[in-house]
Amino acid sequence: MTKRYEQAVALIDQANSEDPNTVTADGREWPKELLYSHRMADMQQRYAPDADDAPKLAIRAQHIQRWKSDRKDYPMNRQGYLQWRTNLYKFHAE
Repeated sequence: MTKRYEQAVALIDQANSEDPNTVTADGREWPKELLYSHRMADMQQRYAPDADDAPKLAIRAQHIQRWKSDRKDYPMNRQGYLQWRTNLYKFHAE
């Protein structure tokens, strides 16, 4: 792992540690998206330990700050789901 990769992971984890939603795992409370990113990174490491940094970062960051766009703010139908996902794409691209 490069220093730049480690810095990027630290920034992703810092951003996801701000998630106000928490879950309990391994006997402790976790910010939900921080736990998700750690679990996905663990799975990636299990199945593709030699992957390049780019896909590892993509996996780690795929839900970065996702709580900022609440699914409940959109209609609970296919169109609402697609609007929510489209807005997430835009948010994550910024």
